[in-house]
Amino acid sequence: MNTRTHGLRSRGWGTWSLTLLASGFAVGTATVAYCMLRPVPPNGVGRLGTLALLYPLHVLALSLVGLGLALVASRGGARLAARLCICTILLIAILGIAPTTALMWQARTLNVSLSLASYLAHALHVNRGGPDLERTVVYGIAKDGTKLELDVWRTGRPNSGPLRPAVVIIHGGGWTNGNRSMHPDWDRWLNGLGYEVFDIEYRMPPVGRWSDEVGDVKTALGWVAVHAADYHVDPTRISLMGYSAGGNLAMLAAYSMGHEPWPPSTDVHPVAVRSIINFYGPTDMALLYRMSPAPEYTDSFVRYTGGTLEDVPERYRRLSPLSYIDAKAPPTITLHGTRDRLVSHEHALLLDQALREASVPHEMVLLAFSDHSFDVNWGGFATQIARAKIRAFLEHHS
Repeated sequence: MNTRTHGLRSRGWGTWSLTLLASGFAVGTATVAYCMLRPVPPNGVGRLGTLALLYPLHVLALSLVGLGLALVASRGGARLAARLCICTILLIAILGIAPTTALMWQARTLNVSLSLASYLAHALHVNRGGPDLERTVVYGIAKDGTKLELDVWRTGRPNSGPLRPAVVIIHGGGWTNGNRSMHPDWDRWLNGLGYEVFDIEYRMPPVGRWSDEVGDVKTALGWVAVHAADYHVDPTRISLMGYSAGGNLAMLAAYSMGHEPWPPSTDVHPVAVRSIINFYGPTDMALLYRMSPAPEYTDSFVRYTGGTLEDVPERYRRLSPLSYIDAKAPPTITLHGTRDRLVSHEHALLLDQALREASVPHEMVLLAFSDHSFDVNWGGFATQIARAKIRAFLEHHS
């Protein structure tokens, strides 16, 4: 084989390799786009869509990969590969810019200022945490002997002057997972606003807990009220905040306060909740069951409820906050993404309608192009909007 023939063959293999690589890059990007736009279950390949919706501006970094590949392909004479890369770069730009632009426009209509500097400053930060033993106290002993624990997040301000408001935070995790102080940035942020924070844990399966979890929340409220003086807290100004399953429990505890079927887990007095901050919490458990996007998620709340909707329909009704809304319900703000693939934003719409019909002060913020747990991206524009709306809400209702 002469040198010329060998060179042509090598060039041919190089061109085909670059074309295959560019094709794979294009297919991968198209898959991400599909998972962003369609309600693909958030497991397996569906996680790509979730991550892209959580970090839309991060997606733009992929264009650098595409640009580098396009340059190599162009210099190597792989024209098809270069064109594929250019088309993929354009798609990446759309994936990153479209959700960002939608949230910027929404922020403008809501009169909320967004900070690109804050987004970039938290680009590598994830709002995830866990129990902080130095903050942990026992807020009750359940009848089965379980120690019920919470983490106390103090403002650091002196115990003098006017009593401060408090927020009791309830973690999510599909009623079967999760732990206290799961999203510590919210604890610290609320502290900065002057709120004493009590981030609680509650009993979960494998033991049947469908009647225990909301009882534990009510026990935590009672404990905070009893110990209010220890933390310079006004016992009449205790609000609830919950994420996902925690949002469901927050609403259940507040809306059903005083209802006999849902007593506290220990011997404490009922506490009137000042207001509720609901992050993407299910409001209709039957709807959640019918619209569940993934078997794993269905299994989690079937373990929690103790059966399917067909097995225990009355239990699903009792575990739905919509079942308890009346004119005495506390003011509620709901933050929910329009692309939530675990808990459809239809839950927020149903809650909005029920609270409006009961003449309860409330607010619903449907965040464009935002998925479940959007606030994991602490610097994200959706989270920035949520912080601004919560701050304004609490100024009026805490």
